[in-house]
Amino acid sequence: MGQTLYAGLLAGLVAGLVSGIMLQLMWVLTPLSLLLSLPPNPSTGWIPHLIISLIFGIVFAFVAEAFLPGRSGAVAGGLITGLLAWIVGPLTLVPLWIGLPPQYTLASRWLKVLAAYLAYGLVLGEVFHAFRERIPERRRAE
Repeated sequence: MGQTLYAGLLAGLVAGLVSGIMLQLMWVLTPLSLLLSLPPNPSTGWIPHLIISLIFGIVFAFVAEAFLPGRSGAVAGGLITGLLAWIVGPLTLVPLWIGLPPQYTLASRWLKVLAAYLAYGLVLGEVFHAFRERIPERRRAE
């Protein structure tokens, strides 16, 4: 359990950094600071982004460890996680949190952001798989 948790944290952090750079270049991290009741600022937007990335990383790790064997399973699961995170985050919860309706009808405006979330998922799956491959089988079972 400890190794899976660590793998999820590491994979979530690395994937969050990669997607965060992409999102910052699109100015999408700036309004995330509103989630902390702070004025819009790209620096404070990193805080909720990385926290959310770590949470998704941990959940992904436990699901992947139980149900997604091999590299292809981890990468496919990561991409699905990225897609779900895009639907849950920028299309649903973030707008609701700042007083707007969900953005499903405007999803086509968020396709660049989807690319960042899919990059998150791809990196999440790859890093998790690479870490999982380094854990001896008997330690993974503990």
